[in-house]
Amino acid sequence: MALFGGFQERREKKALEHYLAAPSIDATEIDELKKALPQPAAVLHDILKGTSDRDKRFRALLGLQSLGITADMVPAVLEALTDEDDLVQEAAAKVLSTHRQFAETVVPALVAAYAGHPGIRAVVLQVFIEYGQEAHAAGRVLVDGLARPTDALAVARCLSRIGPPDLDPVERALVDILTDRRNADEIKRLGPALATRLEAFLLSCVPWRSVDAIPAWRRVLEAYADVCSRPSEPVLRVLNELVQYSDWKLRGEVGAQFLEMSRAKIVAEKLVQRA
Repeated sequence: MALFGGFQERREKKALEHYLAAPSIDATEIDELKKALPQPAAVLHDILKGTSDRDKRFRALLGLQSLGITADMVPAVLEALTDEDDLVQEAAAKVLSTHRQFAETVVPALVAAYAGHPGIRAVVLQVFIEYGQEAHAAGRVLVDGLARPTDALAVARCLSRIGPPDLDPVERALVDILTDRRNADEIKRLGPALATRLEAFLLSCVPWRSVDAIPAWRRVLEAYADVCSRPSEPVLRVLNELVQYSDWKLRGEVGAQFLEMSRAKIVAEKLVQRA
């Protein structure tokens, strides 16, 4: 649609310019835009599609979250998910999360985006979580993320929320472990099959050098302690390195994740003693 026309042109232009330059966007700014423009959502949609200015795109998305979107606006919002600006990505995710009536269109598009754009996986997972069971079809493509320590926690939470696909027993146990619902009896029953998967996870990164992985790594280590009587030699080497860290040095390495890493160190000490 044309942005402005007829006798309202000056009033509409002034209102839009004010909205795009306001220090912050709140309910008052949205209300003023609604009063001045007969179709404010359509105008903001045109801005979202037509500009590369990240601030304007962000403001357009904030408005669309409140004003609502129609089916023809969904592609532009989906495209904004891959914007280079994190704030634009997050705003687009909030719009999609708010308008779940388009799940049938959005979920397949987000599955493709998740597979093709690793950098936006976190915001895509948030949309799936908001959709719940309506995002069930995304489950199968998410499962591989259970093996990536930096993604595993968010993936497990998402799978738990949307209803897991046909997971095998080990995958299902991993979801439970990562969401703090591990079942000791089930862990022991799975035995070597689960232990092998947990070992691969523990060896896939050095947690104190990949701080984002620490919360998931700690949970997996605790489960590993439940399922094995003696750690394998490769895992033992990692654990020996961990237990040699003094608390002050460990804090310097991991910063805000110190409490999580400290819990992991206690488990590591017990496993080393078993060896």
